[in-house]
Amino acid sequence: MSDDDLEMTIGVVNDAITAGDPRSVADLLDPDVVWEHNLGAGTPEEGVYRGRESVIRLLERVVETWEYLRPEPRSIDRLDEGVYLVKGDLHAKHRASDMEIGASYEQQLEFRDHKLVKGWMKVAS
Repeated sequence: MSDDDLEMTIGVVNDAITAGDPRSVADLLDPDVVWEHNLGAGTPEEGVYRGRESVIRLLERVVETWEYLRPEPRSIDRLDEGVYLVKGDLHAKHRASDMEIGASYEQQLEFRDHKLVKGWMKVAS
């Protein structure tokens, strides 16, 4: 995957999250994708999710809780062939509060044949 393709793919996924429609990017996930979400953070959705449908359901639960949720990558570093580290800022507003939230995040994404096969995300508390 070229760096341009990767940046475009990340942009498409982030736009889908911002729009509250993670299912629209299901075809970018490998059927056997593994996603580690906020491991060690103690968040409600913390865990390891296996398979495309499991990951999409996680993302749907996450976005439905927020009035808006907007990830903005600051840097994308290539770690190895098809493996990238993304660091960015997450801007959000919970549906049950007037308070806006900002936090840093990191993701490691592994792609094969233009599909996400493995990844993790951690949001700073």
